[in-house]
Amino acid sequence: MAEDKVKFRNTGPVHPLTRQPVADRKRFGGVKFGEMEHDCLLAHGAAANLHERLFMLSDFSQMHICQACERVANVIIRCVPGGKKIRGPYCGFCKSSENIVRINVPYGAKLLYQELFSMGICLNFETEVC
Repeated sequence: MAEDKVKFRNTGPVHPLTRQPVADRKRFGGVKFGEMEHDCLLAHGAAANLHERLFMLSDFSQMHICQACERVANVIIRCVPGGKKIRGPYCGFCKSSENIVRINVPYGAKLLYQELFSMGICLNFETEVC
């Protein structure tokens, strides 16, 4: 009887588009971690826990950014001199594979960038090498 009352989970089904946990308890979804819970963890100085729960274990993703033109570089298979094909990041705007850095972003931010880019809005990302 108590098993159907459990309202937390470590792993389970996620929405295929946003990669966020599904919302319904009937579908074994997770409990929403809202704005008040977020602010509570910040007030108690639990920034590392907040980063781990909301970013690393939820919807971690990576993007490749060209530092020369500050735009997103795509990972493609391309031919190099000698007839070999390699797979790696390549900036289509400045036609180069140099000066490309990999950044960690939430998948929601990556999805937002892709939707804006599909509408013709191109974002620039300023990056610094630490």
